[in-house]
Amino acid sequence: MAVLRSTTDGVVVIQPSEKAQPIGRVVVDGRDVGWVHYDVGDAQTDVEIRHGVSTIDRADEYAARAVTLLVHHLALVGTHRTATLRADRHDAPSLAVAVRAGFRKIGDRYQRAIPPLAYSDGVVTIRRQRPEDLEADVTAKDDEQIDWLWQPGDRQLWEAMTRSQQRARAARTIAAHHDGFGAGPKWSFSVDGPDADYVAYIDCDLANERVPAGEANISYASRPAHRGRGYVTRAVRLITRFIIEHTGARRAYLVVDAQNVASMRVARAVGSEEVERWTNDRNRMMVRHQLRL
Repeated sequence: MAVLRSTTDGVVVIQPSEKAQPIGRVVVDGRDVGWVHYDVGDAQTDVEIRHGVSTIDRADEYAARAVTLLVHHLALVGTHRTATLRADRHDAPSLAVAVRAGFRKIGDRYQRAIPPLAYSDGVVTIRRQRPEDLEADVTAKDDEQIDWLWQPGDRQLWEAMTRSQQRARAARTIAAHHDGFGAGPKWSFSVDGPDADYVAYIDCDLANERVPAGEANISYASRPAHRGRGYVTRAVRLITRFIIEHTGARRAYLVVDAQNVASMRVARAVGSEEVERWTNDRNRMMVRHQLRL
C-alpha cells in the first residue's frame, strides 16, 4: 500500500495518518473532521474505500471530496483499476457521497474506474510536465503571452535576465510543476499536439483567489508556432475531464482579458457562460466565464 502524500483540492486536505489505520486524515480549515482508508483486494487491481466524516455542516461534500482525492492518490500509484465504495441504499448521506464522488451502482456496490493521469482526444494530449519541456517552454514566452498573462513588473524582470538565467528560472518552474503534480491544489500540464510535443501549457487551480475556493480556475498559453489551430480549446475540454475525475470541483472558470480575442474565442468554443465583468488594477476589462462540470 503506497504511502499517502498530503493532497488538497482547496477545501479538503487528506494527510497521512501517524497510525497504520486509517490511511488518511481529513482536514478542513486546519481541523480534523474524519478519515479515509482503502484496502487492496485479492486481485491487487481492485480496492475498497471506506470513509468517516464528523456530523458537521457540509459533511457529505467534505467526505466526497476526500474520497475523490483518495481516488486521485490511487491514480498516482498506478497499479489499481477499480475502486469500490460501500453505500447503504437506505442511508441518504452515504449515497450522496458515492454519487458526488463519481461512483455508480453495480450490483450491491458502488464502483468507479481509477482515472488516468493523462488525457487525449486523439489530436492533443495533456500530461504531466517533464524536464524535456524546457526549450519549448522558454520559446513560448513571447510578447503576446507576457502581455496577457504576466503580472506588472514581470516583463522587466524577465528581460533583465541573461538567456541562461531565463532557462534556469523556467527549469525550476517545470521541476516544481513535475514534482508537485498530485499534491494540489494546482495541477499543471503540457499539451502535446499531433506533430509536436508541448504545443501549449494548461493548468487548473482550485485555490485561486479569482474563483470560489474548491472550484477550478483554468489558465492556458499556446506556443507561438501552434496558435490558431484549436489545440487550446481541445486542452480545456480535456482538463475539465481531469477536474471532474480527480477533484471535488463542481465548476470551472476562465478569466480572460476582454481584449484577448484568441482567449475569448476559446471561452466561447468550450461552451462557457459569461458571468461577470470588472476592471482590474491595470485598467483592463476582465471577463469571468463559468463552465458547469
